[in-house]
Amino acid sequence: MNQNNYPFSAIIGQELMKKALILNVVNPKIGGVLINGEKGTAKSTAVRALSPLIDKKIVELPLSVSEDRLVGSIDMEKTLASGSVHFEEGVLKKAHQNILYVDEVNLLQDYIIDILLDVSANGMNRIEREGVSFSHESDFILVGTMNREEGELRPHFADRFGLFVNIKGEEDPLSRVRILKHRLEYEADPQGFSQAFSVRETELRELIQSAKKRMERVNVTAENLEKIISLCLQANVVGHRGDLVMEQTAKAIAALKGRVEITDQDIEEAAFFALMHRKRELEPQPQEEENSESQEEDQEEQEENQEPDKEETPSEEEPQNPEQQEEPESTEDNQEEQEQQNKPNKPQTESFAIGQDFKLKDFGYKADRKVRRGQGKRTKIRSASKSGRYVFTTMQRKNKDLALDATIRAAAPFQRERKSNGMAITIYEQDIREKVRQKKIANLLVFVVDASGSMGANQRMVETKGAIMSLLKDAYVKRDKICLISFRGQEAQVLLPPTRSVERGYKLLESLEIGGKTPLNAGLSKGVQVIKTELKKAPDLMPMMIVITDGKGNVSLDDEKKPKAELLEIGDKIREYKQINTMVIDIEKQGMMRFGIAKELATMMQSEYRAMDELKSDSLLKMVESMRVPS
Repeated sequence: MNQNNYPFSAIIGQELMKKALILNVVNPKIGGVLINGEKGTAKSTAVRALSPLIDKKIVELPLSVSEDRLVGSIDMEKTLASGSVHFEEGVLKKAHQNILYVDEVNLLQDYIIDILLDVSANGMNRIEREGVSFSHESDFILVGTMNREEGELRPHFADRFGLFVNIKGEEDPLSRVRILKHRLEYEADPQGFSQAFSVRETELRELIQSAKKRMERVNVTAENLEKIISLCLQANVVGHRGDLVMEQTAKAIAALKGRVEITDQDIEEAAFFALMHRKRELEPQPQEEENSESQEEDQEEQEENQEPDKEETPSEEEPQNPEQQEEPESTEDNQEEQEQQNKPNKPQTESFAIGQDFKLKDFGYKADRKVRRGQGKRTKIRSASKSGRYVFTTMQRKNKDLALDATIRAAAPFQRERKSNGMAITIYEQDIREKVRQKKIANLLVFVVDASGSMGANQRMVETKGAIMSLLKDAYVKRDKICLISFRGQEAQVLLPPTRSVERGYKLLESLEIGGKTPLNAGLSKGVQVIKTELKKAPDLMPMMIVITDGKGNVSLDDEKKPKAELLEIGDKIREYKQINTMVIDIEKQGMMRFGIAKELATMMQSEYRAMDELKSDSLLKMVESMRVPS
């Protein structure tokens, strides 16, 4: 590192970030820190400024790092000269007993994250490839910086960071002036500026060294452990890593304050750093659910009685089958039938505005390993052509995309045994490797939305419209297609054919009305029909059908079949379409009278399932983000 790095003690503000970094230096067992913040908030500056204060190196991991560079590979020069395999260490070897720093860690490639997860869990780096069988210790402090506006971090990877700090720019005008003056002075004379802070740097270095020595004598009592466990349970933390990190962090805090005894205040401060990215919201209590249900029922009753004198027109719906009326199929059908008898023949409809849209964080899906063709900016896939980023190699000969580096590495150990014939290196058939490339492809999101009367309760349709509109805008950037299908009355209708037009989508969503019966079966059939049509045009397209309903369909496609039985038959057929991935979002009200038909449908289709209380604009996005990619 440059000896004239910006001095750590010269950084104004950002006390939480500086404290988290120092705690990790005092006690490496904490497991690193993830720093999230806006651009230009001294994240990278603070990490690099640690170097002169500690006896560790700052090993930086570039975003463009290849697998070979990360884990290590064959030393070509030594291997060709000696005829035996020589290993060249990678970044993980250099990071052992040091700090591994990743700037913009949320933008790392998935396969690089997989490697880091494995190594950080085991403390060992194992290489088994192209004639190389090698392993070495790789125990490091993982420090990452990120800006959530550019994308989220995978939850499993975020959990590997011991501490989490969320920072923002200074708002005090005087502090901002001081920051600007310091920066201008540093750029004018880096060495002189660093010298001016040398005394503070020395004091800070001595403080850290003293705390590291004191760490060995810090005592953790049974009362301390009970306090730690209590806070973790209150935060609804999953697993035990939070408990362990809190204990190690509390020890470091006490040591840094010059004590060998841990106080409750130390533990509470440790919880702030260690649990922020691990805590989960508790599930609502049953009493709260009942109150919410009661309020929702009252609102629905008020909405139904708001316009009793609307003009009635001849019914557009076909009369009920007499046999079905005489022999009801189930309790839920009786309930729906009674509700319909109390309403005018033509269903009253109501239009809802589009809910407030919002800027999406890096909305996306897991990488797909299937080789596909196509273009886009959403899901990472294996490229079927020579376009895309070269990520690793294979011995399978499919695309004639020669990986020269891997081929030479495979042939290098055998050169002494092979006739050169005047060539620098002799390559046999078994040495040839081909490149495996990765690129991104567009998706097709098909929303099948219940537009029956029940969607008016608690402004559900407003929130749903807002979420779909946000997805539509994001799809324009990511080159996705989005389709909107609504079902109400007696039929399902494609309101928004597969498109990337934000303006057209907005107009159609704005005019979407609700009311009437629930022809869920028609909605599912229409969704499958649209997806099949699109797959004929683009076989490598990745379709996802998101069904938003309470499952209480009361209209059959075949008059001789009961709605629920037909619904499950349709679900069974959808499950057989391996190219279609599905999710069911259940909007049925919570409480004792739940029928659970939507959940049955999700089980039949082998879909992801979410309950109504998660149907909010932001939650809807998280659900779609977590959807699996079909193989």
